Amino acid sequence: MKLYYGRMSGNSARAVFGLIESGAAHELSFVDTKKGENRSAAYLAVNPMGKIPAFEDGPFRLWESNAINWYIAETHAEAHLLPTTPQGRAAVQRWLYFQSGHVTPACVPLFRFTNARMQAFWGSKGDAAQAESAGTELARYLPVLESALQGRDWLERDFSLADIAYAPHLSLVAEGGYDFARYPAVRKWLDRLLERPAWKKTASIVLG
Repeated sequence: MKLYYGRMSGNSARAVFGLIESGAAHELSFVDTKKGENRSAAYLAVNPMGKIPAFEDGPFRLWESNAINWYIAETHAEAHLLPTTPQGRAAVQRWLYFQSGHVTPACVPLFRFTNARMQAFWGSKGDAAQAESAGTELARYLPVLESALQGRDWLERDFSLADIAYAPHLSLVAEGGYDFARYPAVRKWLDRLLERPAWKKTASIVLG
């Protein structure tokens, strides 16, 4: 298995986190997006969108971080990153859609405006109006997570891909100073995620 990733990329971090949690033997291949390596013919043969991450397992090629993690979880069931019942798996998938369709799009303009390390890396200060709008949107979505985490450590009781999906972008928002005071269960959940050895290794590789 080979995972192509870029630095300071939340989507890359999601896939690296899942791969490390799975315990699967793998190779990480750095793609320097600042030099345009993601637009090379060789990389476009793996991911025609030219985005990171991308993944190969022999002749099988895949992109989209949640799809990559789902494949890894399916092929390494011993890691228990997915529930075994149809209901449990559907519930995890629901959280993946919620992350990619709602939470992450709200996080990105926010951390681009508030996270100094992201600004320094990408050479951009972000947009104040976009950040304000994104903060309003995020305040719509975090109560959903807060409610789901009442009385439990993980979104689907056991640690799963559902939790992995949220760690990268919420961590970048938190690093930018976002106030989670109204969402104590979310804050504690994020802290649990960030204390996992697999996340610490991921952060040192991708976000360090």
